[in-house]
This record gives sequence, structure tokens and C-alpha cells, in this order.
Amino acid sequence: MISIYEVKKGFSKSLLAISIGATLSISSISLADNTTGTIRGSVLNVAKSDKVRITDVARGISKDISIGNGGEFRVGSLPPGEYQLDLYSGGQVTESRSVSVSLGGTVNIALGDSSEMEEVIVQGQRISQVDTGIAESGLVISSDEIIELPVARNLDSVTLLAPSVSRGDRTFDEFGGGTSFAGASIAENVSYINGLNTTNFRNGLGYSTVPFEFYDNIQVKTGGYSAKFGRSTGGVMNATTKSGSNEFKFGTSFYYDEETETAPNTFVYDNDQDELNAREANIYASGPIIEDRLFFYALYSGVLKNKEYYGMTSGRGYKEETESDFWGVKIDGYITEDHRIELTAFSDERDIVEGIYNYDSETEQTGDYIGDIVYGRGGFNWIASYIGNLNDDMTLSISYGENTQDRSEIPENKDASTVYWYNPGRVSIGDWVGSTVEVGEDTREMFRIDFSWVIKDHFVEVGIDNETNNLTENTTYSGGEVWRLYPELGRARNLIYENVGSFETESTAFYLQDTWQITDDWSVQLGLRNETFTNKNAAGEEFIDVSDQWAPRFSTVWDPTGEGKQKIFANFGLYYLPVASNTNVRLAGTELYTTEWFDWDGSCLNSDSTPCNLGESDGLGYYADGSLKDTKSVVDKNIDPMYQSEYILGYEYIMDSGIQLGVRGIYRNLEVALEDLAIDAAVIDYYNSSGTWDASKVDGASVEDIFGGFHQYVLTNPGNDMRIYIPEQGEYINLSAAQLGYPEAKRQYGAVEFTFKRPFDGRWSLDASYTWGHSWGNNEGYVRSDNGQTDSGLTTNFDQPGLIEGGYGDLPNDRRHTVKAFGTYSFDMGLRLGANFMWQTGRPKNCFGMHPNDVFAQEYGSESFYCQGELNSRGSLGRTDDYWNLDLNAQYPIEFADNQRLLVSLDVFNVFNNDAVLEVEEQGDLDGTTEPYDYFGRAYYYQTPRSIRLGLRYDFN
Repeated sequence: MISIYEVKKGFSKSLLAISIGATLSISSISLADNTTGTIRGSVLNVAKSDKVRITDVARGISKDISIGNGGEFRVGSLPPGEYQLDLYSGGQVTESRSVSVSLGGTVNIALGDSSEMEEVIVQGQRISQVDTGIAESGLVISSDEIIELPVARNLDSVTLLAPSVSRGDRTFDEFGGGTSFAGASIAENVSYINGLNTTNFRNGLGYSTVPFEFYDNIQVKTGGYSAKFGRSTGGVMNATTKSGSNEFKFGTSFYYDEETETAPNTFVYDNDQDELNAREANIYASGPIIEDRLFFYALYSGVLKNKEYYGMTSGRGYKEETESDFWGVKIDGYITEDHRIELTAFSDERDIVEGIYNYDSETEQTGDYIGDIVYGRGGFNWIASYIGNLNDDMTLSISYGENTQDRSEIPENKDASTVYWYNPGRVSIGDWVGSTVEVGEDTREMFRIDFSWVIKDHFVEVGIDNETNNLTENTTYSGGEVWRLYPELGRARNLIYENVGSFETESTAFYLQDTWQITDDWSVQLGLRNETFTNKNAAGEEFIDVSDQWAPRFSTVWDPTGEGKQKIFANFGLYYLPVASNTNVRLAGTELYTTEWFDWDGSCLNSDSTPCNLGESDGLGYYADGSLKDTKSVVDKNIDPMYQSEYILGYEYIMDSGIQLGVRGIYRNLEVALEDLAIDAAVIDYYNSSGTWDASKVDGASVEDIFGGFHQYVLTNPGNDMRIYIPEQGEYINLSAAQLGYPEAKRQYGAVEFTFKRPFDGRWSLDASYTWGHSWGNNEGYVRSDNGQTDSGLTTNFDQPGLIEGGYGDLPNDRRHTVKAFGTYSFDMGLRLGANFMWQTGRPKNCFGMHPNDVFAQEYGSESFYCQGELNSRGSLGRTDDYWNLDLNAQYPIEFADNQRLLVSLDVFNVFNNDAVLEVEEQGDLDGTTEPYDYFGRAYYYQTPRSIRLGLRYDFN
């Protein structure tokens, strides 16, 4: 909305401006819980006024609000929507105003006679357009706004509208792609739906899949969020779903998506043969179950997605079909106007069936069908909440919910051994279908209580936020093994993996927060959050118990003129990240993981394509030996939790025309990181130096016999001294940082953002931003983009000292320059056009190869920063292509009688079919050697090609 400021008297700070300024000094986020909003206001000529009555227009619920001695009033915990405010005097309505409450926001309004004073008008409403209380960074967008923009129908695409958010590497497409917030890895975000955490707690990648029709509002928090939120060092995606009202509504929609072009071929993929299309049908209904008291919203969404892609050298083609039958229900019940209950339930269960075929890329001919892989995903989710206004100053909310996810991956021919032939590209040979066989399920239980209390100039909030996460794991290789064959080298490598168990993780937190209105123009928010994370091994024993993680949060906002037209704000906060449940599985389970190299004649194969005529073995090596480790031996006794500090300084200004301008500086520092690392070399040095190794305790074996490079991995803070238990000797020892040989894990991010916003005025709107950002250090975070590793907190980055040599530099999520712009234009005859544009510089490139002299690091193959024996520091080999993309859409509504409407839409993504190289092959050495890898530096992934989306939407209101 456009705000027009009319100065009716020639003084700079009128009584109305002071009144509004007094309502603006409290953070709009802090005044609302995770799913609601707030109205704050001032009544002029308060002596003549009795009360303010607020009415939920859609549901008919009314509530009387008392007016303070200074004319102030406030009502919180309001579901987002339209409200009417009536001012009473002598029992009669003297003024009525309508306002719109958004998710997590505060509407500030002045009521009463202001004929002799300055007016702030927003489409007939005297409302401050700039909320001079909010110090959080991000955006809030409604479902109606999303529909008008050419945005892909997934949550990641919405988050990309916000500044300082970048798309994750396509390496993680299996988990939906993901987004990086302010330099963090894509596994450090958290996603909520109506207060229910739906994030993948195994590794932080992905979240529950919900169709856009179910969303009502989406809030993207990119920084500066309050003590009510935690478990994230990236960003927060906080969404609410649609709800019913007193009016019966019905609607249906259909969308068809298709890629109309293909990306250029790469050495990995024969993209010319790609096909991708999807059909989505939705039907919804909503209305009252009991008028003015009980309401429902229900949605069914059916999706059928077909995808074909083919390998250039793998000899395989893939035809994938995804079937999803989503259903969701939201129930809202009002016990009284002050007390209500909510129930949200939905299921995103789906099956992905991937058919595997033989394929010849030279002739582009598909051969025999080999078999299917069936992926089970999604699950049943629900949350129930009570929200009560105990009186005008106190609010209480209580929530309990569950989130489940299927993690199964079942290949049809799961008894066939996995065999790869490298010459030099990787070719899949044999009858195996998928390399991994996995059966797993994740279940989250959450419980939360939030209480708020207005005490004069203070808004005090306290709460608890608890989660218990349980997972089951049963994973092995197809046929129990993987063979990697190198005919030119005359070598063969055998890998065996198996892991079975059940694991539990508990995350508990409590917070205290006070928002203090110091003066009319200055507010301060002080918060403190305490986190505790407890991870248990396969036997149910605690192996990590990190408590008393105190996370202070501070923000302040100052309106330098007191007119609500500008603000200067600052934030400081510490943010802790839980230990991913993946750590329980990999580090504290019964994982068996072995490697063995053989000499081989380079040609002999058995009938199942496994190698025959094998020569001498280099010996069996253990990454994990299948035993359940002593809990004391897997975690550093001196371990500190992973946390990040954040500093923000910003300024916002609204022009008389309604255009909003802003600038924000942000600095983030990963103060402490968690990673697993091998301590074998340090243990050997310790016992050889001290001479205290007791061989009699291990049947006469030497320390070198036991600690062969991969015997003991420990979760710790890299670069620090360690106190760790050695089971073979039955004692704790102290290892110095010098003995361990690892540098301190570092990640820093600095950015400056410039924003421009022109709200929609009935004709057009535009949001734009430019971000200069820099992410640098030696640790991307929970996952690794450069090698595609999804083992959160357990990547190869710090596994051996040789693997981190040269590892300091520009990190994978470093995007130095980013420009974003999106908006709409409406014609008089109803046609509306939308656009979404992004330009961004490329990401740093690396070269990974065999370490020349660290024998333990050499066992990892091409994982060090050495190529052909020469060190290439992280990010020192240039960058991928600069990327720009323009999406457009057109919509035309057709109105019918009886409040019926048909909306016809066309979206075109990547209108110019740009094909920037987004990722390249960064392996520089042929695996197991220091010989150059022929495909190093070649394009791996290109920009997603042009696609279209056709839509029909029918609504009956």
C-alpha cells in the first residue's frame, strides 16, 4: 500500500506523530508468536472515548479492548487476516477502521479526532507505513502475492526472493536443492508450518513438502531473529496455512509444468534427452462448522511428475515417476473471544519410482529395462495449539505436534553387487539397480509453551521449546558391496558398508525476552535463550550432552524524527546449532565401513560383473569396524557446542510517495564448529613420546598396529586441545592441537544490502535489492557443496590433517554480487503481468586430488587440495559463470455471477533460456593416483533451461 503524508499544520512533530511513535517502539515480531500478529494503537482525545472493539471480519469474533490512560491499546495473538476496529464514545461508535494483520507483524494505528493534526493515510487508514520497532531482517509474503509472481511452487523459490539468500548447489537436488542464508550451508536452516518444525533432523537438508494452496503466509527470517527461535545458524522459514471463515468457499486449480528446452550436454549427462513435466490438481473447501465458533479448511492435492535423464558415460538411463496425494486440514475453534484452539494435520506421503535402463549415449538409444528403485518420502504431520488472552496484558499458547518422514530407498535387484568401471568416466556395469538399500523412518515430537505479559513499558515473554527426535536406520550397499574398477591402472577397489540401529536426540530450550520502550522513539529488546542437546547411541546411551548453551539476543531501534518515517536499528545475537542425528548414525552406531585395494588384470569379470583374477591385496582397511563404540571414545570431553555470532546495523526510510529504501550491514562469524576427525596419528605420537603404551592390554600389539589411520574418529572442535578416552588402554589422554595437526575451523560472512520497495498501488509494485557479500574460511558448515557430501557434521573436511591443507579461502556459498527484483503490473481490463529477476556472480572453483605424502589422507582418494602433487588453495581456480535469470508471467481473471472467478495464468521460467555453468567437475586427479583426471574443470551442471507453467484456478466465494 502507498502511504501519503499530508502535513495540515506547519509543525514538524504533531501530537499524532508522537502518538504513533509511541506505538512503534516494540518489535513487531516480538509482539506476536510464531503464527499470529498484533495490533497496537493510540486513541486521541482519550477522555471522550470508552473502548475499542476489534472484530475478525472473516469469522465474526469480536473483543473489547480497554484503553490506557495515555490512550494506548494493544491486542496480540491475532490470526493473520482482516479486522475492523470500532472506537466507542458514550456507547456509540464514533469511528471505524479496517486493518490487515500479517504473519509476525504489528499494525500500528491512531484513532480519534485528528482534524487539526498531521494525518498518516494508507488507503483510508491512518496507519504508520514503517514499523519503527522491527529490527529483524527478511520478508513476509502472502499466498495471494505469491500467486501473482512467476515463482516455482516450492518453499526454496520463495526464500530466494529475500536478500542474502542464494540457491544451493544442484548436487543436493535429491533433497529439494536448498538455499544458503548469509553464507551458511544449506543444512543450517529451519522450517515451521503453524509452529510445527518440519525440517529434516537427520542432516538438515529439506523439509516437509506442502503445496502452495495450503499456505496462507510465508515469513523468511534472514537474520536478527529473537530468542523465541533457535536451532539455526542459517535462516528461518515460518509459514501459516489457510483457515476457514463464516463464508463457505470452494475452489479447484490445475497446473501443468514442462521443460520446453534442454541444457547443453555435459561429460556426465546427455541433457539433450531430458524430459520433465508435472501435473498438479487441487481442490479445497472451507467454511463454518458452527457459525462464529468453529471453522475448517481442507485441501487435496494430487501431483504426477515425470522425469527422464540419461548418463553420458554411465551407460544408464533413468525414467522417474513421482505420485503424491497430499491432503491437509486446518480446524479453528473459538471457546470464547479470548480463547481458541487450532488443529493442523497433513500428509505429504509419496512414492518416487525410478526405472533404470541400459543406454548408449553415442546412438542415443535406450536399451533393456534393468529394474526399479522405489523411494518412500514424506509422512503424517499434525500440531494442536491452544491460544488464550488471559487478560488484556497476558497471553498464553501451548502446542504439541508430531512430524514424520519416510527415508526408504529400495532397489528391485538389491542382491546384485554394485560395480563401476572407470575408463576414465564412470560406467555402471552389471544388473544392479541402485547402489544403496535403505529402510528408515524419522519421527519428531514437539512441545512448546509461550507466555507474554505487558508490564507498563515492558513486553516480557518466556517459554519452553522441546523436541524429541527418533529415527530408525537399516542401510547397506546393494549386494553388500561396491566395486570400483580401474582397468588402465590394473587395480580394483572393494567397499563394504552396513549400518543398523535406532537413535534418539533430545533438544530442549527455554527463553526469556523483554522488549523495553525506553522513550517514544527508542526501544530495546533483550533476550536470552538456553539450549540443551542430547544425542544417544544405538544402545540408547548418551554420547553427547551439551547443556547451558546461553544465547543472548539484543536489538535496538531508534526513530530519529519520531514520525514513523525512518528507523536506525542494530542487532547482536548468538545462535546454536544442534548436533545432527546423522552423527548418531555414523559415529555412534554399529557402522561397518571397509575398503580394500587389489591388483587386477584389467579385464576379467564374473557373470555378475564383479572382478575375477584378482591379485595381491593391499590389506583390509577399516573406516568403521562395525562395533558399538564406547561413548567416551567418540566425543571430546572438552567439546564446545557449535554456535555463530551475528552483528547487524541498518537504516530504513519511507519517502512521501510511499517508496521504502533500506541499507543493512551484516557480519557473521562461526565461533565454534563441530566435526569428526581421525586422531590415530596424534595417538601414535602421544604414546611413542610418553612411552606409556601397554601392549599387554592388546595381546602384544603396538600402537601402530591398532591405530592404522582410521581406527578412532572423534567429534570435536577442530584446532583445539582434546581430552579423549582410549578404550584399548582404559584411560583418558590429553592430545594437544599441535599433535592433532588440524587448524581451527573458520567461517565468516560479511555483506552490505541495499533494498528498494514500491508497494502495490492498484497499478504496479516493485521490490529490488543489491547485495555485496563475502563468505570465507575453511569450513562451509554442516555439509559440503564442493564434493556433494551430505553427512552433516561428519564431512571429510577435517578427517585427516592432509585433507584440510590449503583449505582456507573463499567458501562454496560465496556469491560476491547479487541483484534481485520482482514485481507486478496490472492493466485496467484485468490482465496482470509479473516478473522475477536475479543476477549473481559465480561460485569459487577448486581442484581436489591425491595428497602427495599424508598416507592416511591418501586413502580418501581425490579429496585433498593437491592436484598432481601441487597445492591449490581453496577457491583459487577462478569462478563459475555469472548467472542471470528472468521469469515472467501473465494472469487474466474471468468474473462470473455469484462471486465466481476463473483465473487463467501462464508462467515462463528462464525466458531467454540462459545456460550459465553453475558447477564444474572439481576432481583433478584420477581416483587413487596423481594422474590428471580427464574431465577436470568441465561443466557438470548448467542453469535450469526454459520451462512453462499453465494454470487454471476456479474459486467460488
